[in-house]
Parts: sequence; C-alpha cells; structure tokens
Amino acid sequence: MSLAYGVLGALAALLAVINGFQVFLGRQLVRPSASRRSGRQLRAESAAAAVAMLGASLAAFGVLAGGQWPAVGGLVMLAGWTALIVVRRRFAARA
Repeated sequence: MSLAYGVLGALAALLAVINGFQVFLGRQLVRPSASRRSGRQLRAESAAAAVAMLGASLAAFGVLAGGQWPAVGGLVMLAGWTALIVVRRRFAARA
C-alpha cells in the first residue's frame, strides 16, 4: 500500500513541475497546438493547478510520513482547486 502512495505522490509532483514550467514559459508543454488559451490564461490556470498538484503530492507523501501532513496536503489541494475554479470563471466571464 505504501508503494501506491509513493507512486501517486511522485506523479502529482511531476504534474506540479510541468504546470510550474508552463507558468514560466507561458505556453502549453503537452500538445501545444491544441491549446486555444491565451498565455495569460494558461499561466493563471497552470499556477492554480500546480498548487493543487503540490497539495495532492503532499497529502500522498504525508500518508507515508504520518502526523498532520495529509490534512495539510488536503487543505493546499483544496485551495488550488478553488483557485482553478475562480480563474476559469474569471476568464469565461471575459470571453
């Protein structure tokens, strides 16, 4: 069971790193030709998604570490998903 949490944490961390690169580059790394979002929208969504994935990684690794880490990771993940919803609504209202 601990292997599953380790793999889940590593995948979530990898997604967070990919989203972090997208924030700095301002372009989509996976299938860039399929993206119709502006650079500003992509950066905002990627930043929020990176926070959500960091929270998921922290929660997964926190299960292995014990203590309050899974709860902290869950709160960070919730904050990231909330930010992603707010960003998407904001850009949808502008369109």
